[in-house]
Amino acid sequence: YNVVDSMFVARVGENALTALSIAFPIQNLMIAVSVGLGVGLNAVVSRALGAKDTKGVNRAATNGIMLMFICGLIFMLGGATLVRPYFEMQTDIEEIVDLGTTYLRVCTIASFGLFMEIACERLLQSTGKTIYSMDTQGLGAIINIVMDPILIFGLCGAPRMGVAGAAVATVVGQIAAAIVGLIVNIKCNHDIHIRRENIRWDPIVAKEIYRVGIPSI
Repeated sequence: YNVVDSMFVARVGENALTALSIAFPIQNLMIAVSVGLGVGLNAVVSRALGAKDTKGVNRAATNGIMLMFICGLIFMLGGATLVRPYFEMQTDIEEIVDLGTTYLRVCTIASFGLFMEIACERLLQSTGKTIYSMDTQGLGAIINIVMDPILIFGLCGAPRMGVAGAAVATVVGQIAAAIVGLIVNIKCNHDIHIRRENIRWDPIVAKEIYRVGIPSI
């Protein structure tokens, strides 16, 4: 997402591109945490499936989703409070600080889309439904590619948002992929039952997901 955003934002100006370059490590950190936890979730779900432990599968799936949601909340709080100080540590050019803060604040505050997208993809992968995983991931990327120029440059009657438009395109793509991934898991993934009655916090399952996931992070 950052690479695609940078391709379009480079046409806005040098400082705008620099702002996105400085934002990339934080986005990379979000990806590391989400994908690492996804590896742990994948392992725990696959193990339960192999043991034909239906309750264990559902427990792992719901706890994995809750862990992803909690991580999204942490990055949301960080985005609301720590983004500007982060950029001020990197540069004293006010325009870069302002542009970077605008971009990264949107990406972090709405980061739950990224975390839920990865969670849903890993659930599909763990049950062998990789084609659906590819489709949801591709959908998010395509939405970002299409919306980037529209929102950045104000095409098709949309407002010209500049760097903020790149951030909005990114999070919209991630949220759309997360929604589709959740629907596909509920409707098509019959090995996992994401139901309200199955949503119960289990510290043992959460610990196991982290045990496997932390090295990947």
